[in-house]
Amino acid sequence: MTTGEARAIAPARPDAAPDTPSSTPPNTAPDTAPDTAPNTAPTTAPDTAPRGLVGLYRRLSGLVAGPAADAQAVTTVMAGELGVLAAVVGPAGEVLAAAAPGTGPAEASALVRAEARTAVWPRTLDVAAGVGRALRVPGPGHLVQVVAPVLLGREVPAFVLAEEDTTARDRPDALAGDDALLLVAEHAATVVGVLAGRDRVLATAAGQVRGDLVSGLLLDRARDADQAAQWAEHLGYDHGVAHRVVVVSPDDDAAHGAGPASLLGDAEEHLLAAAPTALTVVRDTETVAVVPEAADPGAVGAACARRLARGRVPDPDAHWPVTVAVGGTVREPGEIATSYDQARRTLVAARRLGRSGRVLRFDDLGVHRLLLQIPDPEAARAFAHEVLGRLATDRSERTVELLRTLARYFLEDGSPQRVAKALNVHPNTVGYRLRRAEEQSGLDLDAYRDRLAAQVALEILGEMEA
Repeated sequence: MTTGEARAIAPARPDAAPDTPSSTPPNTAPDTAPDTAPNTAPTTAPDTAPRGLVGLYRRLSGLVAGPAADAQAVTTVMAGELGVLAAVVGPAGEVLAAAAPGTGPAEASALVRAEARTAVWPRTLDVAAGVGRALRVPGPGHLVQVVAPVLLGREVPAFVLAEEDTTARDRPDALAGDDALLLVAEHAATVVGVLAGRDRVLATAAGQVRGDLVSGLLLDRARDADQAAQWAEHLGYDHGVAHRVVVVSPDDDAAHGAGPASLLGDAEEHLLAAAPTALTVVRDTETVAVVPEAADPGAVGAACARRLARGRVPDPDAHWPVTVAVGGTVREPGEIATSYDQARRTLVAARRLGRSGRVLRFDDLGVHRLLLQIPDPEAARAFAHEVLGRLATDRSERTVELLRTLARYFLEDGSPQRVAKALNVHPNTVGYRLRRAEEQSGLDLDAYRDRLAAQVALEILGEMEA
């Protein structure tokens, strides 16, 4: 009940006539009313500070409802209501937002950076993060500084900083008290944490939508060419630029996963670092990127693989934990699915040929583009064994030497001299080995059909490498 209300219901004076209007306005006590009247004692004083603090809490909390609210808005409210220097700083003391009475954000940020050189609060960040609550520390002269950690789950991505000169404190009475700054800073840190969490949720949702659109283009899920073009335009795909699809796939099934700390998540980061305009998505067992031709998709995939190898394999230069496959060139969004299919088939070929942990382009597959159409890989290997005979089954050193000499013979277009130079042997040695290869396989290298069958068989076994 307020003072005015108490006076309104006070009994009338005995000497006043009942029907005579009083000279005193309604609800107003007469000037001669004794100061000690029991109903005139103020009743709101004890509640003034809590109501002022609660009101400021509500103003800060209300920022969460604003779609454009950010950490700068939080510091602006604090500075305006408390007359203090307020800031949000990162774990290393970098200024993320700042406000102070009578100055703009840039000037306030400069004040905070200047304070960081001499103030105590930079050394308090780790302590505040450890205890998970606001701390008050003495500053230079009569300054008092408060550091409040912003908690986001188990993470502390930032801190709310507030500073005031206790000798020049100019706050409303409703916010008086030494604890007000500490309490407001702690509540402000909660609000900043909510805003940061909201931004992360929105970013995650946007990333999910983007990933779904990229997957839709890779899997040819668009209704027609126009819809594919709309999806690509939303993703920022440049229709006038040639692209290739790059697939990065771990060679260890245990490495599959899509978390931020997983190999696949790291692969996406490395691909974007090498080609910032690439369209990327993490799928079940692979990371996929649509990379502009100008960025050299093969080099982008190799750079990603090398970075993934660091700390994961003993010799990053000799072995990678992933295989990288590159599809053919495309321009139109509706063709992206074709390049993806080519990259997937190239990945299968790399593993069939024992080329895991390397980069392989679809353009370099040659006859393997056809061999990949054979549904049963064992049937292809059976054909190779039938054509090459003992050369394919006997793994003794001498037989392997004959097999490799035969493969080099085809790579050098049947020139014994070039074969001898490549293998660093005498041309007569080359002739001897080729005759021995014919004996063990039953091939006649002078017959066109035998030469063709032998080359296909060697391709199946992965022996035809330059």
